[in-house]
Amino acid sequence: MEDVLLFEEAVKDYGSKKIGPITLSIRRGEVVGLLGPNGSGKSTSIRLALGLARPSSGRVLTMGLNPLRDHVKALSRVGYSPELPNLQTFMSPKELLELIGRELGLSSATRMEQIPTVLESVGLLNYQDYKIGKLSKGMVQRLSVAQAMLGSPSLLILDEPMIGIDPAGALHFRSLFRKFSSDGGTIIMSSHIMSEVESLCSSLAVIHSGRLIFRGQIQDFIARSLDTRLVEVEVVSPSDGLLAKIRTISGVMGVTRNASGFTAEIEKGRDVRSEISRTVVDSGASLLSIGYSRSELDEAYLAAIRGSGG
Repeated sequence: MEDVLLFEEAVKDYGSKKIGPITLSIRRGEVVGLLGPNGSGKSTSIRLALGLARPSSGRVLTMGLNPLRDHVKALSRVGYSPELPNLQTFMSPKELLELIGRELGLSSATRMEQIPTVLESVGLLNYQDYKIGKLSKGMVQRLSVAQAMLGSPSLLILDEPMIGIDPAGALHFRSLFRKFSSDGGTIIMSSHIMSEVESLCSSLAVIHSGRLIFRGQIQDFIARSLDTRLVEVEVVSPSDGLLAKIRTISGVMGVTRNASGFTAEIEKGRDVRSEISRTVVDSGASLLSIGYSRSELDEAYLAAIRGSGG
């Protein structure tokens, strides 16, 4: 697998603030969540990757090329959707994509084929002739993703793509991005919505105070950041006797009953889900589901930031 994005000791020094040195690589086919507080260096990292900023030292390669020196070639297969898209309000989505398609060097036949396809993929085909100024914030966000996908990019850089998107739209985008990834595309997604990151991403790059504090798999980040882990167990009418038995399992530090069953607090470095499942089944209770808490990534992120001086 080749690197589609490579930072080697990259530094951007603003004088009053310095981002870096950052060293990381993103391989073809990965879906990477770019996390960090506001002002941590995420946007600067994206600007460096897009050749919109020059590193003060170190090196940045996008698609194997210097995005400053070989700007057009390096970004020819890169699509970018900014956090706050500033699109021409007097144009229609179709007109905007026509303009962008021509700038990308797409032929008339290719534009005729791709524009309806990308508009349909983001749910805007029926609004292709509306003025952008008349579209809702969520529709403008959809259009921003559409223009990023024009030209069949192999790398998508998405800065807060779910902002202003309703639940149906978010579900649609998740399906769209998963298909892009399954077809061999690479995605870098900056987001503060941890549930979306956990749903879509295979790995994380976490930046805090201009430093890369983690690069790796989501589960490794959670395991490293949290002192304990929470296992949510959905059980039909758990008895006090069952909860007492769960508490005796080695590695279980506490059990709390809730509306759907119970939550078990597990010692760091232990995985006792199989023992918990066996105990529930042996007790005669109906086990509906078991898994780590959905809020763990949020908790791990906050713990990591606090541990790094945030």
